[in-house]
Amino acid sequence: MDHDLRHRVTRSVTLTGAGINATLACLQIVFGVLGKSQALLTDGIHTLSDLGTDFIVLFASNRAAKAADADHPYGHARIETFASLLLGGILVLVGIGLGLRGIASVVNGSNQDPEAITILFAFLAIVAKEGLYQYTIRAARRIHSSLLEANAWHHRSDALSSIIVLIGISAQLLGVAYLDALAAVIVAIMIVLIGLRLGRKALYELIDTALDAELVDDIRHTMLAYDSVIGIHNLRSRSMGGLGYIDAHIEVGSDLSVSEAHFIAHKVEQLVKRKFPQVIDLQVHIDPLNDDVKESLLAKLPGRSRIEDDLRNRWQDIELHHQISQIKLHYLDSLIEVDIVIPLDQAQHRSAIYELQQRALSLDYIGKVNIYYLESP
Repeated sequence: MDHDLRHRVTRSVTLTGAGINATLACLQIVFGVLGKSQALLTDGIHTLSDLGTDFIVLFASNRAAKAADADHPYGHARIETFASLLLGGILVLVGIGLGLRGIASVVNGSNQDPEAITILFAFLAIVAKEGLYQYTIRAARRIHSSLLEANAWHHRSDALSSIIVLIGISAQLLGVAYLDALAAVIVAIMIVLIGLRLGRKALYELIDTALDAELVDDIRHTMLAYDSVIGIHNLRSRSMGGLGYIDAHIEVGSDLSVSEAHFIAHKVEQLVKRKFPQVIDLQVHIDPLNDDVKESLLAKLPGRSRIEDDLRNRWQDIELHHQISQIKLHYLDSLIEVDIVIPLDQAQHRSAIYELQQRALSLDYIGKVNIYYLESP
């Protein structure tokens, strides 16, 4: 997923929301005061808080779009996560404050009937906020932005709260006392619950909670579908700003060259990123063996430097060993397979070549020796 694209979409969507919220908040607050509707006024203050969070979203998306650098090798997507947490916290605080104000009105017996005109602005708010929700959530899902998704749900909470406001105003105009204030309290509770939901999701990201289990399972099957992949283990995932980061060990044939194994890892990465655009980074570790076998081999078999020393000691009186141009090692199930590359013009020294093989096989950790001939350029 292109960071510049995410930033452009987030900026465009958020500026649109900010313009609508600014206009709507002014209308709600003015007519909430003039129309004597506590619920509409509360909803207007709620909308005004949206304007503040829109600027938080713009700042966070701008910072998160910065490329990875020496101090932040994994990029800046965590800024989106932190901003989502902050946004959730603001919603909780705003909700608590508005709820206490509504409760105080009921307790103190303040029961003013709102003007009928306030119904119009409550209905206007419902249409505007639901429209913003639909517009924002589609963009959030398209670019896989948890920050934009958080702002979308903020718009949805506004739409729901405006429905409560409309019901409260209408009921009080029909003669049911305190419904306007009660509507304000209900709206406040909804705001708190949505803030807690957003905050919890962001907190889970900050502690590297895994991606959705179903998504991870789909990614696993996609990797296994590539014909050169024998198995997968140690698949780990985490979310950062709504984007997925994956680490996985893939098992391949033990006789593959390093370049072929690297090619397989690259192809697997391409497949996953193409099918799951929310996966921004995939680190593939190549395993020619499963982990159980690998652990036993690491404890038992020697490394290249010791192997080369042992072979030189075995071959020291064989003149041909000075002509060896390359030695390749294959760590297999329990023993090492050795490939020896000799210039083609030395192929006639059959007895010396046979002696090289036999002396190498005398080492208890070598199970097979292959001889290859390389034509001189």
